[in-house]
Amino acid sequence: MKRYVILSIAIFITIFVFITLKFFDYSIISNYVISQVSYRQIEVNPVYRSSIKVELYSDGLSYPTSMVFVDNRILLVLEKEEGNIRLISDGLLRPEPLIKIQNLSTEAERGLLGLAVLNKNDTKNSYYSNNHSNIHSVPEQDISESDNNENLFESSGYRLYLYFTERAYDTKSNNDSTGDDPDYTVRNRVYEYTWDGTGNLSGPRLIMDISAEPGPYHNGGKMKIDKDGILYVVMGDLTAVNNALQNYPGGPNHSNFIPSNSSVIVRIDPSINSYLPKDNPFYEYSHYNNELHQLSFYYSYGIRNSFGIDIDPVTGNLWDTENGEDIYDEINLVEPGFNSGWYKVMGPLQSNNDTTVSDLVMLKGSHYSDPEFSWKTPIGITDIEFLKSPNIGADLVNNVFVGDINNGNLYYFVLNSYRSGIDINSTIKEESNRKGLEDLAADDSIESGVIFAKGFDGRITDIETGPEGNLYVLTYFDGRIYKISSMVG
Repeated sequence: MKRYVILSIAIFITIFVFITLKFFDYSIISNYVISQVSYRQIEVNPVYRSSIKVELYSDGLSYPTSMVFVDNRILLVLEKEEGNIRLISDGLLRPEPLIKIQNLSTEAERGLLGLAVLNKNDTKNSYYSNNHSNIHSVPEQDISESDNNENLFESSGYRLYLYFTERAYDTKSNNDSTGDDPDYTVRNRVYEYTWDGTGNLSGPRLIMDISAEPGPYHNGGKMKIDKDGILYVVMGDLTAVNNALQNYPGGPNHSNFIPSNSSVIVRIDPSINSYLPKDNPFYEYSHYNNELHQLSFYYSYGIRNSFGIDIDPVTGNLWDTENGEDIYDEINLVEPGFNSGWYKVMGPLQSNNDTTVSDLVMLKGSHYSDPEFSWKTPIGITDIEFLKSPNIGADLVNNVFVGDINNGNLYYFVLNSYRSGIDINSTIKEESNRKGLEDLAADDSIESGVIFAKGFDGRITDIETGPEGNLYVLTYFDGRIYKISSMVG
């Protein structure tokens, strides 16, 4: 009898387990649990190997381009191809996107590219919400000024700024229709959404609208907001070298001097109707000139393409990364009016076949300077991040990390005492490892000293300081986020 009871229980358990395995919905778990997929160990620079650890924080993303922490728990991430804003809470990826952008153009480097978030308590500004019922019914709007500069921000909440390439069905005022369908144009746009921090988004408000033609490469797209709520947006040359903004000489063609809204960093104030800060570097020279008025919105020009901008938390200065064509990727300090040199110059001026500053198109209020660091063989440089916490190392705080898309490397640089350039002696403490880098230009096979960690096989698209002071690295092809933290604590 006892054997019969035991056998019956065993049969029951077997049947129960079989039914559970066959019919249980595992998506309930997979949507909330980080997949324990094996990945090659990240290799940390020997100087930091005993004090730094790298862990998988979250995965399951599809071609992510940008991420932003909005508070101590919530991280927002963009998916380039899908058009999704994904929400990660305490490392867990929510199953449904916060929002999905429709009518997205995703060819080549187009897509959902840039994200910036403004919190009520972050700046001097209060908030404003100006809702449109449909993102695709917003009328055409160039970066242009109105006379009313009243403060628009009044309501509370977050402001989400999204940069993406949109198929815009508003051809009456556009003349750059593309492809086989003449019923839409392709535009690079920045929209502002209002978000309550939970699940409700309102808006959007269109605040920047420019052509994405010819493209489809070099759209830029990264954005940053400074302490005063000013928004910086970087845009590449759209694969067109035909304008003064690419240092292309005008000659007899007067149109080459009319700003083309490419190869620039735009600086705008979303809190006022004009969007135009009067302290922009070209404002006083172009504000009242109808042909050159667009220059009023620019902070910098001469940029081939960029996947990274950040603001120095100590000085408030803007820095960027820039991608060379077949020679020289760059890290730059971007002071107001900076002409980065493309297409005449990439890398140090002295390495550009007798090119001089006089060969550049120097607009009133502009200046040129060499990059703070460059790689002769392009690495596909992407994001730049100032580590804003000493949590993973007191010597790392307020210094620079950059990533690349070609190798999956994370690089580290110490700024000089003036915070105007790279201190290579402090960056690489071993003198033997500094050989060949004294000129702040990495030639072939001498860059290892500036690599902080390598082995990010998905290749790096974004780097962010987390709310607890750790460093987070976003990788593109495998859709992962890594956390870099201290071994202690």
